Amino acid sequence: MSYKRVGYVVMVALLLILTTAVSLPAKEPGRYQAMEIERRTRGEYNIFILDTKDGHMWILETEESSVDGKLSGGLKYQGRLRPGKKAGEIIFEFGKK
Repeated sequence: MSYKRVGYVVMVALLLILTTAVSLPAKEPGRYQAMEIERRTRGEYNIFILDTKDGHMWILETEESSVDGKLSGGLKYQGRLRPGKKAGEIIFEFGKK
């Protein structure tokens, strides 16, 4: 799997996000931030994408076929973060303490 092909998948995913978002705010520089969160094999990636203005989150998952090396995957919406009222505020908890 080439880096060019992985770059193409990331570019398509970001273009999809930009075209489905409201057109004016999407033009702000640095609004969408992406970070690789897991690399399972050479051609398989999980990339976290954050809308820094509205708090929307996505995960781009890719998988390389062991038969023919073709890349497949999907973009999964993960929800929306809400801003806190002050620094250090817990905005989400899970599990028992």
